[in-house]
Amino acid sequence: MAGAYDSALAEVAPTLKNLVVEHPFIDTILNGELTKPVYAAYLRETYFLVGQTPHFLSIAAAHAEEEWLQDWFLDLAIDERHHDRLCVRDLRYLDYDPDAYLTGHPGLGAWTMIGQNHYLATMVDPCAIVGFAAATEGLGASLGPQAAAAMGQYEFAQKANSFLRVHAAEDQEHIETVKKAFEQCAEDPVRYRLMTTTWEYTLRAYAQLFTDALEGAGRGAP
Repeated sequence: MAGAYDSALAEVAPTLKNLVVEHPFIDTILNGELTKPVYAAYLRETYFLVGQTPHFLSIAAAHAEEEWLQDWFLDLAIDERHHDRLCVRDLRYLDYDPDAYLTGHPGLGAWTMIGQNHYLATMVDPCAIVGFAAATEGLGASLGPQAAAAMGQYEFAQKANSFLRVHAAEDQEHIETVKKAFEQCAEDPVRYRLMTTTWEYTLRAYAQLFTDALEGAGRGAP
C-alpha cells in the first residue's frame, strides 16, 4: 500500500513531468545547447532562492508546535546555509562580477517561492514547507545528478559547477528525511492536502524559474 508521500508524488507527477522535466531549460542542458549567459541567469535566480531558504526554514521552526518538526526544520536550515555562496563562486568562474550581476530582484519563479514559504511559515502552517522540500529536494535527487553530469560537456562550466554538484549529492540524503517528515505530518488529512498543494505550486514556480533563466540570459553579460 502506497504511503502518503507516494500518493502525493502520484498527484503531482503530471506537473513534474510536463512543466519541469520536459522544460526547454532541461533539454538545453542535456542536449549540449546551454550557453554561459543562460547558465549564469539560472545561478542568479537560484542565488536569490537559496539565500532565503535558511531564513524561512528557521522561521518555520520558530512557528512549529511539535518539537520533532522544529528540530527537522533547524537541521535542514543548517544544511542549507551558505549555498548562495556556491552560486557566487560559480558566477566568478564564469567571469561574472557577482556584486554587479546579483543586484535587483529575483524573477517571478524565485520571487513566488520565497513569498510562498514566508507566508506558509508565518500565516498558515509550517508543515506546508515540507511540501516545498519534497519538490526541491526531489528535483535535486532526481534531476540533479543528470544535470551535473551533463555540465561536463561545457568548457565554461568545468570550474563553475559547484552548486549543481553539491546538491546532486546532498539531496540524495535530504529526500529520505523529507519522506519521513511528510509521512508524519500527513497523518492529518488537512496537512496532507496543504503539503501536496505546496508541492504542486512549488513545481510550477520552479518551471517559471527555468523560464526566467532562459529569458534573463542577456542581463549583465561580461
